[in-house]
Amino acid sequence: MRGKQADLQRLFHIVKWCWKLGIVRDDAQTYEQFIAKKNYRLVELSAFYIGQIGEHARNLSDEIKTTLADISWRQIIAMRNILIHDYYDCDPKIIWEVITEYAPTLAERCLEVLRAENSNVDAELREELAEETDIFDEEQANDNR
Repeated sequence: MRGKQADLQRLFHIVKWCWKLGIVRDDAQTYEQFIAKKNYRLVELSAFYIGQIGEHARNLSDEIKTTLADISWRQIIAMRNILIHDYYDCDPKIIWEVITEYAPTLAERCLEVLRAENSNVDAELREELAEETDIFDEEQANDNR
């Protein structure tokens, strides 16, 4: 997929991954809880989510990156590269900072573009996120058996 529709689809997924990071933030509540041994999966899960954001950012057109010029696309893509290729060198503090400080702003800026094209995008995002969260909850329940 290319062009404007591809960019909108990628922005949609970036917002979805940012919202998933928000779920992690709400579950952990504090950095100390985030890195607690019992929550080690949250750090790994968050790294995956951030990697997904970077992958979608990497494939955005120059046009949409210019439209959202206040977003540090190069840093987002660089973070993805570190997480994918050098995961063990990534500091959990940086991941937490992305979750608490940068992801909410990124989601909101991407949503501004999406809402201009589709007034129903928030509902669509919530629906897709609910479906994926239900699957995750079901898998988690099966793992705990």
